[in-house]
Amino acid sequence: MNLLHRPLVPLLVAFLLAVPVSAQTAGAPAPALRDGDRVVFYGDSITAQRLYTRFAEDLMVSRYSKERISFFNAGVSGDSVEGGHEGDIETRLKRDVLPLRPSVVTIMLGMNDGRYTTEFDSNFNAYASGYKKLIALLRELVPGVRLVLIRPSPYEEFAHPPAIAGYNSVMLRYGQFLSELGEKEHIPVVDFNQPVTAAVLRGMQVNPAVAGSLLPDRIHPSPAGHWIMAAALAQAWNFSPTVSSATIAADQARAIEQSNTTISELQSANDKLSWTQLDRALPIPLEMNDPITQFLLQASDLASLDRQILRVTGLIAPLHTLSIDGKKIGTFTREELNLGVNLALYQTPMEDQAKSIDWAADDRAKLSGTRFALLTSTESDTSRHEAIDSLDRLDREMIDREYRNAQPKPHTFELSIGAK
Repeated sequence: MNLLHRPLVPLLVAFLLAVPVSAQTAGAPAPALRDGDRVVFYGDSITAQRLYTRFAEDLMVSRYSKERISFFNAGVSGDSVEGGHEGDIETRLKRDVLPLRPSVVTIMLGMNDGRYTTEFDSNFNAYASGYKKLIALLRELVPGVRLVLIRPSPYEEFAHPPAIAGYNSVMLRYGQFLSELGEKEHIPVVDFNQPVTAAVLRGMQVNPAVAGSLLPDRIHPSPAGHWIMAAALAQAWNFSPTVSSATIAADQARAIEQSNTTISELQSANDKLSWTQLDRALPIPLEMNDPITQFLLQASDLASLDRQILRVTGLIAPLHTLSIDGKKIGTFTREELNLGVNLALYQTPMEDQAKSIDWAADDRAKLSGTRFALLTSTESDTSRHEAIDSLDRLDREMIDREYRNAQPKPHTFELSIGAK
């Protein structure tokens, strides 16, 4: 079933090209994550879904494949700032975080701390004191660790009839506390609540039924909702929105602009323009043929983080067909190509390569869940350490494969006159 009211790609192209790539990349800050970083995501069941964590990994690896950054999940269902059924915070940190040797730890807690009531003061006081204790303990146990505080994601009250009317206002007040705490402690704070809520509201204008699926139980986001949260986290890490940008003057058979890419073997013959292009990054691994992806791109700002721009000037014929590695990508007007086409919004070989990163990250997420179950359910079995060591070796092999999959590859582009 087609969930869209109108074609998406032309609308997004016009929006994304309104700001020149040079304006976005000039003087852009360096990514906050560095080569060799080990990132641990600490949180409750929303983190334990292993989705925004996996998608954040996808985003950073696809855009920065030369930097070796490892990502690990330490989310536990039901957790609060005091811990939960798998142990108090000291147990959790020493068992689930320290052995992963993190240089960066993100914390997302709060949904369970509100106790699913709008009665505020006593629950908030416990949240505030527990959160401060958690930060202090992390700093004590992991000297020099770089922390990221995440404002609680929303309790959704717009697309669904409210079950606990006003509970998201509790999450917002918790988030405001974290912003103030982060400022005081010099810790960056990321907001998951606002962008997801905004996507629900915007999505209700596009398709109310699908908008309700962003948080189907009001608490746990769907994969589409997790993409929005992952994008917010990546932006806080100074994620570059640019995959690449290239401008080719067809009448001169010359590349006049190359940003984060290299164009070679450019030639014009027999009503065709062809070249080899090697981008130094990959687009976000999304399934462009999936209606839910198209809904997500309309309801959120995710597309603004995915700019893989091809401009071709000096064309005479009204229509031109672009192929990459022999695969037809689309037919574009002279005006569209002169303005620029965002290839990240199309199913390209580069998009296919990026998906292999997500497949590897998904495998790691599944292995992470198995490792945690083994770690917590066999504490009395001393032989479990050998099994966990084996899983850790396998995980390192998976990371190697993920980064091999992410390395840029050259592609053959061909632009021919007319609709093919």
